[in-house]
Amino acid sequence: MDKYKNSRPLLAELGDLSNYQSYKKVIAFAGVDPSIHQSGKFQGNSKISKRGNRHLRRVIYLMTFCAIRMEGPFKRYFQKRKSEGLPFRKALFATAHKLIRVIFAMLKKRTYFMADQYA
Repeated sequence: MDKYKNSRPLLAELGDLSNYQSYKKVIAFAGVDPSIHQSGKFQGNSKISKRGNRHLRRVIYLMTFCAIRMEGPFKRYFQKRKSEGLPFRKALFATAHKLIRVIFAMLKKRTYFMADQYA
């Protein structure tokens, strides 16, 4: 089995990392940033914007789903967010944001993932 199954499409869809000043730009490019519906005193439900690259959004979703199934820092983060009262989808995308932040830092600093740093 190919252990780089998810990383190749992620890197292909991201393209050149110098195009992004911060991880927030990557989150927006992927379309997993929150979209708030409000008008005057009305505050509607928030959802992901889906404005960005749908292929990148799917890869991030699948990577996050795999990360929360395996024992480690991302599963613990997901469970923490669930215990704080977030619904499944919101906890999943909160974990996706954390995963994007970690991947962005790893790519910028050219380092490997060390789980003990995120414990």
